[in-house]
Amino acid sequence: MTQFVEQIGSVTVKRGTLAAEALASLSAALPAIHAPSAPARVGRAPMSASPTGANSPLLRRLILLRRITPFTAVHLATVALFFVHFSWEMVAACAFTYCFFMVGMAGWMHRYFSHRTFNTTRWFQLVLAFWAGCAAQRGTLWWAAHHRRHHAFAETEDDPHSPTVRNFWRSHLAWIFEDAHQPSNYKWVRDLSRYPELTFLDRWYWTPPIAYWCVFAAIGAGWGAWKGLGAADGAWAMLVWGPVLGTVLAWHATFCINSVTHLWGKRRYDTGDDSRNVGWLSWINFGEGWHNNHHYYPHSANLGFHWWQVDPAYYVILAFERLGLIWDVRKVPPKAVQGQVRRARPRPEHVEGR
Repeated sequence: MTQFVEQIGSVTVKRGTLAAEALASLSAALPAIHAPSAPARVGRAPMSASPTGANSPLLRRLILLRRITPFTAVHLATVALFFVHFSWEMVAACAFTYCFFMVGMAGWMHRYFSHRTFNTTRWFQLVLAFWAGCAAQRGTLWWAAHHRRHHAFAETEDDPHSPTVRNFWRSHLAWIFEDAHQPSNYKWVRDLSRYPELTFLDRWYWTPPIAYWCVFAAIGAGWGAWKGLGAADGAWAMLVWGPVLGTVLAWHATFCINSVTHLWGKRRYDTGDDSRNVGWLSWINFGEGWHNNHHYYPHSANLGFHWWQVDPAYYVILAFERLGLIWDVRKVPPKAVQGQVRRARPRPEHVEGR
C-alpha cells in the first residue's frame, strides 16, 4: 500500500513539472501584452514598463484580442463594399469622410493639439477635439502626448514608432497595441489636460466616432427611402462607403507618416533624425508628407515651406483664420526656410515628460 501511494505521488509531481514547463514555454512565445493601466498623470514610465497582475498567458491573449478586434473588424467590414448598393453618392460620402478625417488629424490633432501652432477659443477647441476624434485614432491627449514624445526622442528607444529602431510594420501600426503605449501620459500634455472637457473626450474617445457613424446611418436611411431602396439598405450602404472605408483610408494615410516618411524621401534639412519629405504623400495626407520640414521647424502651421509644396491642411487653417475662428497662426520664418537657423527644439510643454 505504501509503495502504491509513493508511485501515485511521483506521477503527480512529474505531471505538475511537465505542466509548469509547458506553461513557461507558452508564456515565452507570447508577445508582451498586459492589462492596460490607468492614464499616467505624473512622471514618465519607461518604454519597457509592464503593469503587474497580468502574467497569465490566457489573459495576455484575451487583452491582445480585445485591442485588435475593433481595428480588424473595421478592416474586414470593407468587404461589404461588394454587397451593398453602389452609387456616386456613396463615392462622395467616402470622399467627404476621408477629407473630414484628414483635416481633423493633420490640421487639428497634429498642428493644433500637438504643436499649438495657432490659438482659438475654448469652445471651438472642443469642436476641433470632437472633429479630430471622429477619425477613431484615440483621444487628443493620447495622440498629442505620443507625438510630442516622438519629437523629443526621435529615432531612439524612447520613440514610440521609429521604423529605423524597430521595423516598418511595428512603426506603421503594431505599436498602438503594445502595452507601453496604452496610457495617455498627461505629463506630456499639461497645457491640454487642464481642460476637463478634453480629458473627458480622451477617456471616452469612442464617442465621436460612434456619433459620426450614427449620423451617416441616419443620412443613408433617409437617402435609401427617398431613392426607393429601403431605409435599411441605404443606411448600410452609406455606413460602408462613408465611415468604414473612410476610416480605414484615413488610418493608413496617417500611419504612413510614422513609417514611410522616416524611411524614404528627401532630406532638405539636417534634423538629427531620419525624417524625410515625401511629396506625393502630401497629396494623400493633406500636407503631412513634408515631414523633414516639420521636424526642422515643428512650431509652424505650414509644413509646406514653399508655394509648390502642397499643404491642404494649412489651406483649411488659413480659411478658418479668415472666418475669425482661429488666430495667431504661426508660419515658418524665412531664415528657417533657407536653413539658416538652428533646429527648433520642442516647446517646454513637449519635454515635461522627461
